[in-house]
This record gives sequence, C-alpha cells and structure tokens, in this order.
Amino acid sequence: MSGKVTALLVFRQTKPFDEIKAALGKMSVPTEHVQTLAEAKHALSEANPPLLTFTESELPDGKWSDIVSLSERASSRVNVIVVGQTIDANLYASAIEVGAFDYIAPPFEGADLAHVVRCAVDNALARREKAKNSRSIAEQLLPIAVKSQGSA
Repeated sequence: MSGKVTALLVFRQTKPFDEIKAALGKMSVPTEHVQTLAEAKHALSEANPPLLTFTESELPDGKWSDIVSLSERASSRVNVIVVGQTIDANLYASAIEVGAFDYIAPPFEGADLAHVVRCAVDNALARREKAKNSRSIAEQLLPIAVKSQGSA
C-alpha cells in the first residue's frame, strides 16, 4: 500500500488492538495508537489526518459514534472501521447508518481484514482526490465570479 496510508487505532483493550496492529503491519500500514476519545480528537484534527481509523465500540470517554463524528470534521476524508467484540448485526447497521465505513469483529482473518482495509483506503483516497479537484475548480471559478460581480 502507499506510503501515505496511515491508520489511527483507538483502543484501550489489548487483544483486538494487537491483532489489528499486527495485520496492518503486514500490509505496511503505519499506525498510531490512542486510548481515548480526547486523544483521537487531537489526532483527527491535525492538518494531515490518518486515512483510516479503527475504533472499539466503547471508549472510556465516549463511543464509536463520537469517532465517526470527529472523522467527518477532519480536514480530509477519514474512513472509520468500528471493531466489536462479537458479530452484532444491530451494531453493524447502526455503524453504517451513522457514517462508519465498516464494522468488523474477531476473528480477524488475514484476507478478510486485508479486503476491508483495501476497500476503505481506496474509498478514502478517491474521496480525498474528488474533494481536492472540487476545491481546485472552485478556486478557478472564484475570480471569474468576483470579476463578473464587479462589472454588473
């Protein structure tokens, strides 16, 4: 995967965190680890936020939905993958509905996790590129709009 792909891991528990970190390491995805919503807020408010965020469903100072909300306010697209302890259809549906990219639960099979990561990375990169192109077009049109207002 690309060198610009990074992942934020928001976990206080060690077992899922260790498994996901090891799998991302095998995919050459650098990770940053935080344990609280407050720490995640800082990481997601940076000028170059991580492309992916993996979060457990319950945090000491918040929930997965708070991480999704923070990611939506990041300076560029961040896809959130919610990690549950068990397969939970209701939590999966809620996560997708609120705006998470995906919901996963153990066991974290290499091929399955790699597929989720690849899809999330491709989606985030495409959306970042689209946003970049939209800003570029807006920047090109702004002087024309200002000029036409001045001549009206």
